[in-house]
Amino acid sequence: MSEGPSGGRRLGYLEAIVAACLWGSSGIFAVHLFRMGVPPRSVALLRPVVGVLVLVAVFGVLRPASLRVSYTGLLVLGLGGGVAVGIFQLAYQLSTDAVGVPATVALLYLAPAVVAAAAGPLLGEWPTRTRATLVVVTLVGVCLSVAGAYDVPAAFGSAGLAWGALAGLSYAAYTLLGRFASPRYGSVPTVVYSTIGACVILTATLLSTEGAIELPATGTAWVLILVFGVTTIALAQFLFFDALARIEASRASLATAIEPVVAAVLATVLLDQGLRSVGWLGIVLVVAGVAGVGITGRRAGL
Repeated sequence: MSEGPSGGRRLGYLEAIVAACLWGSSGIFAVHLFRMGVPPRSVALLRPVVGVLVLVAVFGVLRPASLRVSYTGLLVLGLGGGVAVGIFQLAYQLSTDAVGVPATVALLYLAPAVVAAAAGPLLGEWPTRTRATLVVVTLVGVCLSVAGAYDVPAAFGSAGLAWGALAGLSYAAYTLLGRFASPRYGSVPTVVYSTIGACVILTATLLSTEGAIELPATGTAWVLILVFGVTTIALAQFLFFDALARIEASRASLATAIEPVVAAVLATVLLDQGLRSVGWLGIVLVVAGVAGVGITGRRAGL
């Protein structure tokens, strides 16, 4: 196999890891915005709005041709991608508000197992026995890292459990959709039109249920929203969907399991949510699982 495709797969794996590192900061942004009085539903909408405005501005000026897509692609991305991304944004913020960052991340990482199970029948990407084992190792590591956090709630409320599980399932859904759509329509249209669709759906939902959208009341909160949207939507989403154009969905999804590592470290440093020994053992397992995917992939020529 030529170095070009191999290099493209290595780049895709690296892109997925960088995206996950950026997403690992999401809980820190969200918690600070909640403390500033910005409700979770508003954060769920404003974050992707900022991100997609940046993407449209950048690619509309530098690479306008990259935004072109067929009507079929627009429907698939705007509707299918919009529903998956919109549900994820809302569920993630409501779960973070209900049960905190560690518990939400634990539930979110139902996604790699769902993707690995579904990628075979849906995409024809059947995981090898080694890959399946690495999924188990990574999920055990995620559970241990969350269980080892000092501030994990003693019990999940039913609402928090439901929102967290929904975040994990919708995360898996748009991972699978991204793997299907990115090679066909391009990574730029996939992330842009999926996010635009999510913004439209979230706006309609909030206006119909809440009657209004509560905006940040301070300049500091607006700056935080801006940085939040640029780093975790505009940059991270583009990197992730570009990765899905290069590598299998199960591999990309497992690579993003580095996210709880970043989240745990940031929570320890910035939110005083330290980890016990079992938590750091979990982080070692997550890193081992992620590294193992890259090593086995190179040996198999995948």
